Amino acid sequence: MKRTLILLLPAVLALSGCYKDETDVASWTNNPFDPGYTGPNVFSVDTTYIETGGVPPNTFIRQVVEFRVNSGLFLAPNAYQVRVKDLDNGQEQLLSQYPVGSDLFRYYKLDFTVGQELCLEAALSNELSDGRPETICATLQ
Repeated sequence: MKRTLILLLPAVLALSGCYKDETDVASWTNNPFDPGYTGPNVFSVDTTYIETGGVPPNTFIRQVVEFRVNSGLFLAPNAYQVRVKDLDNGQEQLLSQYPVGSDLFRYYKLDFTVGQELCLEAALSNELSDGRPETICATLQ
């Protein structure tokens, strides 16, 4: 019995390499964390509003843009952040979920004009790699 297993092992190993070349990794475009993702949009603007912060006499106002991530598109649950580039001033930030565990994110802008359209380039980010960037826009309130 042991001898039969020893004789079959090389055959099994040789056959396990079959069809390896038929997998076209470049055609895998359904993972939103990949730069080559071709599926539906991952990001959507939820709302915008003005928020006052600080303690008098050091108060400030800022524009808040809340947006959501469609985590239903993920192939498996993932820990992630969102890299956002403000297309108005070129500044980039890495945002975390707010509140933690949700799919809601907040981008804060101090220098804004009411009625101005603000466009952000957003990309999923995990393990120091970014997915396909998408542009989302909102009219500031």
